[in-house]
Amino acid sequence: MKNKSLKLMSILLVLSLLLVACGQPEKEATNQNQMEYIGVEDLKISIDSGSEDYIILDVRKIEDYNTSHIVGAYEADQDAANKGGNDATGIVNLKEALQEATGSEVGNAEDKYALVCYSGKSYAQKATDLMIEIGISKDQIYTVEGGMKAWEEGGQDYKNLLE
Repeated sequence: MKNKSLKLMSILLVLSLLLVACGQPEKEATNQNQMEYIGVEDLKISIDSGSEDYIILDVRKIEDYNTSHIVGAYEADQDAANKGGNDATGIVNLKEALQEATGSEVGNAEDKYALVCYSGKSYAQKATDLMIEIGISKDQIYTVEGGMKAWEEGGQDYKNLLE
């Protein structure tokens, strides 16, 4: 009798755990697209050569862009989208930068974009997601690895390319 009670209790315990686990809400899927990276060295080589291989979009706060940015970069502030969840403002800022840089709110199919944020993480991720949302191919979007922090740590040759 004691063995039957233990087995029954064990079975009930397992069933209870299964029911609790099945009743948990699923984790929200993230809308994050995988980022591709370009190293600061490669971007600097591109700038130095005058090749214009990349359109540089600075996605940091406008105040930080105004303080200092990589020569030729276009301002595309993603603070409201990244910190406040206001994707509409992020999209407007991206479209304005793309319009200024390319003549089109969605850029051109042959262009490549280098996104500069603080450290190559959340602001660039938000900009990548929103650019894909407005129709730009993920194959055109590159995040500057390490962001502005890595650029500034690159030494005087990098600092000379700030304005």
